[in-house]
Amino acid sequence: MFYSKVKKQSQIQNRRSFLLLLGKFSLISMVSWRLFDIQILQSKKYKTLSTNNQINFEILYPLRGEILDRNNVVIASNIDTYDLFLIPEQTNNIEQTLNKLNEFISIDFKTKRKVIELSKKIKKFQSVKILRNINWKNLEIIEANKTELPGLHLQLVHQRIYPYESNFSHVVGYISKPSSEDLSLPFITNMPTLDIGKTGIEKISNEYLIGQPGKREIEVNAYGRIIREISKEHSKKGNNVQISIDFNVQKFVHAELIKHKAGSVVVMDIITGEIISMVSIPDYNPNLIIKKPNKEYWNKILKNLNSPLINRSIQGLYSPGSTFKMIVALAGLEKGIININDSVVCKGNTEFGDRLYHCWKTWGHGKTNLIKAIQESCDIYFYELSKKIGIDYIAKTAKKFGLGKISNLGFENEKKGIIPSIKWKKETLKQSWFAGETLIAGIGQGYALSTPLQLAIMTARIASNGKEVEASIFKQVVKKDFKQINIDTKNIEIIKKGMFNVVNAAKGTAFKSRSELFKYSGKTGTSQVKKITLEERESEDFRKKKLEWKNNDHALFVGYMPSDKPKYAVSVVIEHGGSGASIASPIAKNIFDYLYKINIT
Repeated sequence: MFYSKVKKQSQIQNRRSFLLLLGKFSLISMVSWRLFDIQILQSKKYKTLSTNNQINFEILYPLRGEILDRNNVVIASNIDTYDLFLIPEQTNNIEQTLNKLNEFISIDFKTKRKVIELSKKIKKFQSVKILRNINWKNLEIIEANKTELPGLHLQLVHQRIYPYESNFSHVVGYISKPSSEDLSLPFITNMPTLDIGKTGIEKISNEYLIGQPGKREIEVNAYGRIIREISKEHSKKGNNVQISIDFNVQKFVHAELIKHKAGSVVVMDIITGEIISMVSIPDYNPNLIIKKPNKEYWNKILKNLNSPLINRSIQGLYSPGSTFKMIVALAGLEKGIININDSVVCKGNTEFGDRLYHCWKTWGHGKTNLIKAIQESCDIYFYELSKKIGIDYIAKTAKKFGLGKISNLGFENEKKGIIPSIKWKKETLKQSWFAGETLIAGIGQGYALSTPLQLAIMTARIASNGKEVEASIFKQVVKKDFKQINIDTKNIEIIKKGMFNVVNAAKGTAFKSRSELFKYSGKTGTSQVKKITLEERESEDFRKKKLEWKNNDHALFVGYMPSDKPKYAVSVVIEHGGSGASIASPIAKNIFDYLYKINIT
């Protein structure tokens, strides 16, 4: 019995040993087969995967530099904001997660469907953007409920912001994604989705503002999933750029100009050439331009018939009108055709060929010398003078004072303007020059076209006694020494005397806009945009008759302050404003008074 019991136990142990041995053999066989399968049968596949488990480099985009005014007021900067992303593999049901999110913050149906569709097209560990630029209220809500929102992540991004909105829109410009042409620019070749300046200072100073990219060295597997970060080199923020514009002056000028439908004001430092203010109306809000989505705002801008995107200060072309008379007078003095005492009798019109040429003053100015002609803006005097000078010499003198030339500001699409001559008409219009056209050019009408910036430069050169003042939009560190224009300064002094009388003598066209604080000098201009018929001209009240806005003349004024020691020059152009004396010169007076009160440096 004992033997039988021992035998039975032995049989059990042998059976267990056999089963254990069989299990070990099976396990070894499975492992061996798997090794054989990986190393032999699927060696090519895993060799590829191993090769693709490689080191990648990610470009870290730099933070854009700030734009500052002349006194370090920040007028373009960056703010921290957040975008919301979804990682599909971190949520069991994408639609449920989005529905849950919609309980906390509103998400439209279109956005929801787009996220779901994109999630199907990407790898599960990649992210899909749901919302951008989340406000602080929604940010707090998401953070407070993140446990109920699996797969959702907030990512810090930097957004460009223009704190003073439309005040600086045409000067500063805005940023956007590069176009296909922009991708060839050397400073963004390795950053194809980096926002770059598209207009204004943002564009001019791209290379300074962009900064230096950093890089991150990472190991990724064959599917693109990041395994680990190997090294990281941080990006370097772009340089700040300081411009010559004065924030306070710009804001004041903007408030003056915004009262009108369209126009421009340029304020310039005569000594340094710095642009202190440059405002163009209508304008736009660059924050809404760069905001996404912005289709509605873009459509509004594009449908505006007054073209808010145009910087009228450098792209607006206007007949200079009577502001051009100083150039004609200088040409006459330089050529020795007239002197300060020579006079013309203005009866309100003069005949030349088979045509009558009229003065703005119906019954004329009577006996008029050069000073009086500038002071009271007598057209007849300048008709007669221009006939004697000739168009080519007038054009030569005009170009000495910056008219018909691109400035050194560097803005894209700045207009050259037109200073007509015999050669210009022949080459451009394939036509001969007619003597009567010289008379029209003598009062700044006809083919002559200038930008408000050019008119400011012209005024600065006159005010500085013939220095070749060049405009600058950047704050000057080193004082410039402008060379002298080849012109007799005694002749310029005569012109300046006439400009002084325009504002400060009883019959001056801008006498009503004189300042009680100090003396300044200037010249009014009215640029005709609609031909006046004989019937209208013979009507006593034709100048008082109210016209449709687009048929009104442009109102102009150029001037400098103070008269005895010029520091600032200004040009004012109000499109279809009417009279330069009644519309443009009061704006200049207000600006000059403001400059005097704040005593800017």
